[in-house]
Amino acid sequence: MSISEELLARYFKGDCTPEERLSVVNYLNGIDALPDHLLSKDDWDDAEDAKISDEKSDELFAAIKKQTISKTLKLKRLKIISAAAIVLVMLTIGLLMLNQAEPNFSVAKAKTNKKEDKAPIVWKSFVNYTDNNQSLELPDGSEVKVYPGGELSYAIPFIKQNREIYLKGKSFFQVAKDKKHPFIVYSKGISTTALGTSFTITAPEKSKLIKIELHTGKVWIKNISESKNILSFSKILTPGNELVYNIVKQQVKVIDKTLLAKELAKSNELNFTQASLKDVFEKLKTHYKIEIIYSEADVDEISFTGTINLNQKVEKILKEITELNKLNQTKTTYGYIISK
Repeated sequence: MSISEELLARYFKGDCTPEERLSVVNYLNGIDALPDHLLSKDDWDDAEDAKISDEKSDELFAAIKKQTISKTLKLKRLKIISAAAIVLVMLTIGLLMLNQAEPNFSVAKAKTNKKEDKAPIVWKSFVNYTDNNQSLELPDGSEVKVYPGGELSYAIPFIKQNREIYLKGKSFFQVAKDKKHPFIVYSKGISTTALGTSFTITAPEKSKLIKIELHTGKVWIKNISESKNILSFSKILTPGNELVYNIVKQQVKVIDKTLLAKELAKSNELNFTQASLKDVFEKLKTHYKIEIIYSEADVDEISFTGTINLNQKVEKILKEITELNKLNQTKTTYGYIISK
């Protein structure tokens, strides 16, 4: 609203309406100084306060109050909106920082579930508690003949990268051919690996010797111990070979049993002088092609001197030897068991 000189003059004389007075007041608050020709300092000092009626005073107060409250409310509203905006910005920044610092629980949960989904290893074992050999077919079709006291263990599922067997005692293996999955038997720190062949492993739990005899194919035998104090060796056997490993003395010996059989065939007698009883039994096994099972602990300190006539039946020969050394002889389907 434009303020005329005439309105200003009436304002200073007190002749304005409340609305006009309010307009003049707003105008005067917005300028730094009045024009000199309107009011001199002396006139201003001599001017008296204009007297207005109570009715006009109430109207003027109501008008001023309306203007003042409206501005105050707008200012408060502006402050509230500003504060809310600041809070919103701070919350947004905080959430972003939290997302960056917070670990990825979804990934962790997925990994945990993956571990939980992994199937536990299930072991299957077979122990021959009888006095006779027991036949067993493995999941891959391989056939095993477990001798008395022998124990086999393997994991289910059987066929993974390898076909692995853990043996205690003595067993004969006829391995099903599978070039992609090597067949491995672990016994007394020795591994015997075959792709498709037949062999016999003798590893009594209390014995210091382990023997691997190959019948057909080839096998790879090695010591799997990581100790620096244990003899490390690696041997490949051909049919008719037998590897004998002395765990205590750490000695490895490969015997060609085909040559031994030929030597025995040339003669009808076996001569022994202070020979260990286990050597006698091994030669009888080779000549008569039978199984003679015994505990090395029972015969380790027994020696034999004499001549054995190979034209006799093996049962008679064993009876004479066992009675002489106070041992017992038990006949089985595949041979004999010698015990104290």
